[in-house]
Amino acid sequence: MCAHDEIFILFSKGDRQAMSILVETYKHELYNLCFRLTFNQYDAEDLFQQTWIKAAKSAERYNHQSFKPWLFKICVNQFRDNYRLHMKRKKVIKEDFESTSAKDYVLMAAGSGDTLEEQYEKKHIQALLVANIDKLPHPQKIPMVLFYYQQMKYSDIASLLGVPEGTVKSRINTAKRKLKSVLEGELYV
Repeated sequence: MCAHDEIFILFSKGDRQAMSILVETYKHELYNLCFRLTFNQYDAEDLFQQTWIKAAKSAERYNHQSFKPWLFKICVNQFRDNYRLHMKRKKVIKEDFESTSAKDYVLMAAGSGDTLEEQYEKKHIQALLVANIDKLPHPQKIPMVLFYYQQMKYSDIASLLGVPEGTVKSRINTAKRKLKSVLEGELYV
């Protein structure tokens, strides 16, 4: 059991200051996951808050597993719930890549030591990746985000999603093939 697990146990027993420590410790990693799932600043902020609220409400059911995967599982499940709710109401709002938050993210992610042409090419490829990862079906998008952006192992992703490890590998490979096909068409590689 790591120190964060112990802090969460303190929180689950009523210590409210312990939650502040956990939020401060995991805010960047969790927000990064939220953004990678939603590709939208406002939805990412909502998902971030919903995840912490659900974690606080579920504190009494925490069974001493590793805290970070438990928190990420809450986030992914909340993301799925939000998506299903939007689909039911037919109010799915898709932001295309022209949004300021997505542009800012791509600009921030691009390296700065390259020539202008190389920088432009990297930004263009990253923009295409961001836009096309967002278009993947959720069963492929979620494992891609967890594996490549959160650096989670196949076994951890399988545990988080409640599927066999082979299914995770298959979904990631399918997503990579789709992305390769799309990028080859758009980049004329």
